[in-house]
Amino acid sequence: MRTCLWIAVVVVAGAAWPQGVERWKIKTSAPDGTNFSKAARVGLPDLLAMPDVPGVKHNDSRYQTERIAGKPGDKFPEGRLVTTSGWLHLVAGEGDGDYHIQISDSPTTGDHCLVVEVPNPEEKFTSSAELQPKFTAVRDFIKSRLLAGKEPSVNGSVMQHPVFVTVSGIMFFDDSHVGDQPRGKKGMKAATLWELHPVTAMAFAPKPK
Repeated sequence: MRTCLWIAVVVVAGAAWPQGVERWKIKTSAPDGTNFSKAARVGLPDLLAMPDVPGVKHNDSRYQTERIAGKPGDKFPEGRLVTTSGWLHLVAGEGDGDYHIQISDSPTTGDHCLVVEVPNPEEKFTSSAELQPKFTAVRDFIKSRLLAGKEPSVNGSVMQHPVFVTVSGIMFFDDSHVGDQPRGKKGMKAATLWELHPVTAMAFAPKPK
């Protein structure tokens, strides 16, 4: 069913990729054989400093259904499962079903942030039976512990008191924004086009001293 819907949308939209569904197969999955108990630890400043992937164009047709291959020496190529920690400043609900989350290295400003996203676990959004319960758990954590049981605002629910969290997810390069102005909601600008997408786990973490 999802394949038929995808084809219909692309035909209607012509050559342009519809907003939110670019690289859908990639950003709602994990590489085969991913061991979710063994994420590589990486500091948030290192992720925020990651540059664009050389040679990858806006909505690059080579990578709509394929991951971008890492080069020798790449520590955190696309598809790698990593864990990082930071201050969560905003959660938004998006039209493609994702929870869009912005985390930064500062408790006082959400600017210069990393975007991490949690897909909707329903089968029409996520085909992986292994990932569906992980997405459900993360989204339930966000709703119950951060949003008083409510869904996040479409415009972005800003944390009055940012919380320090540990997040695990799959490295993903959002080529749909290559050449665009920096992303970010509520005036908080993303530092990089790299994301954790999909997010597979989230929990409160001890605040740094």
